[in-house]
Amino acid sequence: MSNAAQVVSIALAEVGYKEKATNASLDLATANAGSGNWTKYARDLYAAGYYNGNKNGYAWCDVFVDWCFFKAFGKTEGQLVECQTGTLGAACPYSAGYYKALGRYDRSPRVGDQVFFQQGGELVHTGIVVGVSGSTITCVEGNASDMVKQTSYSLSNGYVAGFGHPRYDDESGAVTPAPAPSPEPAPVATIVTIQLPVLREGMTSMAAIKSIQRICYARGCLDNAGRQIKVDGNFGPATKQAVIKLQRQLWPNTSSKWDGVVGAETWASAMNQLW
Repeated sequence: MSNAAQVVSIALAEVGYKEKATNASLDLATANAGSGNWTKYARDLYAAGYYNGNKNGYAWCDVFVDWCFFKAFGKTEGQLVECQTGTLGAACPYSAGYYKALGRYDRSPRVGDQVFFQQGGELVHTGIVVGVSGSTITCVEGNASDMVKQTSYSLSNGYVAGFGHPRYDDESGAVTPAPAPSPEPAPVATIVTIQLPVLREGMTSMAAIKSIQRICYARGCLDNAGRQIKVDGNFGPATKQAVIKLQRQLWPNTSSKWDGVVGAETWASAMNQLW
């Protein structure tokens, strides 16, 4: 049986867990506390082959939600309940997209839902709904002030973006697998052309810069000080350093392409390797 109560119980039991400064004492709730983004949640999911890579040391709010479903139901059924398919990342847009693709995302909360939060129109944080009372929701969130935390919000709060509804049977019982689709003719691929600008250091306030910053973030490309870059739309020195590291990943044997400029080749190779 797969139901919301199992996920809620697991999430509540983790309240108070603090992220670790280093990859040590991961199983102890408050030991080695810090802001290094090291957690038992990412460690366990990496060991289970849950994601498209190791997410330990990175922002972990979405990892925490996935871990609660994993602990409740195991990898295969947990991913089914969370509507997840394909090559899994660990970011809020990934997870919200799975729910949206199945028509299971809206503004009506239920206990056991995955809640998504936004800033500037972008999904930036997530958690699990553990209570609903009138227009107030109670949540458990990972990576909230560097820990697992219980919080409450009014539905009128603009920070609350929406809710993904996991595939609990009758919203509280066993999962009902989707029926096998009827055979259909293979679709014909349609080619589209996307115009993207050449990006270089000094450019600011561009959505395309945010896109390449997200790609660098997802591939673990840090600045020269070993820090994650900010997804802020500004192409500063840290972003250039991360882009160079991205180019070194894309063309490890061609140093002439490590120029920190995002041109046609960098865009094409980075986008192709996302899938």
